[in-house]
Amino acid sequence: MTIAARPAGSRLGIILGFSALLFLAFAFGLRLVWFGAEAPLPPLLENLPDSKTEADQELFLARLDRAFPAGFAESDLLDALAAQGFTRAAAPERVATYDRGAGLNDKCRRSGNLRWSADAAGRVTKLTGGYYQHCPTH
Repeated sequence: MTIAARPAGSRLGIILGFSALLFLAFAFGLRLVWFGAEAPLPPLLENLPDSKTEADQELFLARLDRAFPAGFAESDLLDALAAQGFTRAAAPERVATYDRGAGLNDKCRRSGNLRWSADAAGRVTKLTGGYYQHCPTH
């Protein structure tokens, strides 16, 4: 029996089966791309060494001081941190965090946190924080 001679239900089954296979292949490929594409690191966390020593943390604190000096507007700080992917804790806490687990292309786990205080005029008076970066060696 040729394809043309098959009943319409049989042809429909073949078309549906082939369509399902195509959909599954597309969904699997899309998932691989999605899992393989890590979010870009915020500039505050780029090119930092593994967070093993106090000196490593001092590099991060110096970076914070350059990016957000004392007197910086708190609203501008919040905007800049949100643009970099940091998440602010619920008010009145003045804490923001960033966390990215290891992925297919980047085996390093990276996170950062910031705490600050501000005066009545909405100016940052103190900013501190830390970061964590661990890249497995195996």
